[in-house]
Amino acid sequence: MTETLRQPGSARIETAGRLLIIGCGNPLGGEDSVAAKILGDLRARGDGAGRSCFLGQPGVELLDLPAEAEVVLFVDAVVSGAPPGTLHLVSLPSRDVLPRALGSLSSHGWNLAETLSLARALERPLPRMMLLGVEIGSVSPGAELSPALAAAVALVLDRFPRLEAFLLGTDSRRWPVHRRFPPGDTSFPGDTAC
Repeated sequence: MTETLRQPGSARIETAGRLLIIGCGNPLGGEDSVAAKILGDLRARGDGAGRSCFLGQPGVELLDLPAEAEVVLFVDAVVSGAPPGTLHLVSLPSRDVLPRALGSLSSHGWNLAETLSLARALERPLPRMMLLGVEIGSVSPGAELSPALAAAVALVLDRFPRLEAFLLGTDSRRWPVHRRFPPGDTSFPGDTAC
């Protein structure tokens, strides 16, 4: 199993496994670091080794998604107006909820919609994609995760095996367009048999 984390100037994504987890955001950006926290905790317990990477501000390097990945799960902070700590499972591409690092209003220059359009134009095959968005309340640099976000992270970690089973066991045509789990809703990730 290999893993390459993107550093400035790097454009390769190398991972192994049917599920590829891509964290987005700013690891030093307060609550915008929620994806880095989730990926770090998954790796620490062995759930993310060899199949996750943190890209921070992904762009055209997404064209190099590994062919062996069946599903790509993007993890990112979102701002949709829902209460902080709300979890969103969104089929991508979507106009419903935009991840902060992948959205069309991103200051990072290139976004997911543009990358997907380019992939289609280049006739590049892409795996099924889903966003796990965590609703944040603040983007103050250096701020700690709020109790609502810490609870959301704990729920994702606790339910990760169910989430993985849902993503790998469900045909993408049957994926929900958008499932929302407000703070305290422990039904996340929902019915894994749908």
